[in-house]
Amino acid sequence: MMNSADTAFAGLDAWLRKAMAALEPGERQKLFREMARELRKRNQQRITRQAGPDGQPWEPRKRNAKGRVRSTAKMLIGLRAVRRMVISADGNGAEIGYRGRNAQIAAVHHHGHVDNVAPNGPRVKYPARQLLGLSVADLDWARARILEHLSDAMR
Repeated sequence: MMNSADTAFAGLDAWLRKAMAALEPGERQKLFREMARELRKRNQQRITRQAGPDGQPWEPRKRNAKGRVRSTAKMLIGLRAVRRMVISADGNGAEIGYRGRNAQIAAVHHHGHVDNVAPNGPRVKYPARQLLGLSVADLDWARARILEHLSDAMR
């Protein structure tokens, strides 16, 4: 169900799409790459905080029979590295994601699949811990950044 703010943003979003289409593809690509870098940084910060895009903390690690957590280290910190969280941008948009083995590991944790803990090790059902996504604040920032870019382009 859409509220009045959603309706207002729908009109703004439609206008933004038309205005963006008027930009040269190279200029759009440059803007999308810049935005993807900032959104990657925001997702990296969320992974560090161990929270999803909605701000909810991830489900904690399971405890053993004695009630202890096997490791107190933060989860999935390696997947936040710039070399692993790749971006690509062109004149039509930008993507933030993972490739290769990193993509397989990220998908297991992001969607909550079953996977081997180690080669030939036990299979475990991992809880879903959303690694990538856009929060309301991210969407607001993206709209503001596009408007800023368009106003700069008109000067």
